[in-house]
Amino acid sequence: MKKAILLTLMLLTVFCKQEKDAIVRVNGSVLTLEQFEKYIPATEYSQLPDARLNEFCNNWAEQEILYLEAKKQRMDQVDSIKLVLDEYRKNLLAMELVRRNFSGSVVSDAEIRAYFEQHKEEFLYAVKLGQIVLPNQESALMTLHEIRAGADFNKLAKERSLTRYENPDDPKVFTDYLYRGTIGDFGVEEIIFAMKPGEISDLIPYVQGTYLIVKMIDKKKAFAQADFNKYSSAIYNYLMSRKYQDFLTAFVDSLRNQYKVEIDLSVLKK
Repeated sequence: MKKAILLTLMLLTVFCKQEKDAIVRVNGSVLTLEQFEKYIPATEYSQLPDARLNEFCNNWAEQEILYLEAKKQRMDQVDSIKLVLDEYRKNLLAMELVRRNFSGSVVSDAEIRAYFEQHKEEFLYAVKLGQIVLPNQESALMTLHEIRAGADFNKLAKERSLTRYENPDDPKVFTDYLYRGTIGDFGVEEIIFAMKPGEISDLIPYVQGTYLIVKMIDKKKAFAQADFNKYSSAIYNYLMSRKYQDFLTAFVDSLRNQYKVEIDLSVLKK
């Protein structure tokens, strides 16, 4: 009898704590204080006006209503949706695995300085480019082959570069003078700023799966000296990104021998 009373008291304590900590309820779904603080830490929400807190709670409730209605209509049992959910779950877990293993990686001040010193001359120059941006590797390879065979770079740029869609009357075949740090990708800049006037690049992987072919039109010295402080943050981001990619390749390679991978392309050709 005493055990039964003790169990009842424990359950009441838990229930009362849940009641006390419940910030939002939508039917059986609850947003607790502990969950809320994972979205907004106490040090932050304590500074927010009630209107902002109410807005957040209403947004959570609306999302929960839609989720519960989707569950009621058994949308989570639709094959195409189950596939997306499974893929999202796998991607999320894979990303968290990599994040945890990479989290101790750093880029030191010495590494940033070393990169700057190695590329110091590039930071003194400005370049004017001819550019062709192409949607995929196949079209880029074909275009580069034609240029190497003697086709007119400017003509192909006007006919094929994706930049022509931004303004058909001005397809931006030629850029303004650009400095290190203005193109937005230090890896691409390393290739471009190493080129000589008149030189045409190989294919350069660019944003969102596109490819870039560049012709160096002009290269001129623009600064007497380069300011390290101006570029240090961008260099840090670039080196960290490069370190991440190197880590990811090595990390996957280190795991490969633990898993059997088989690829059979003949299945696609039946």
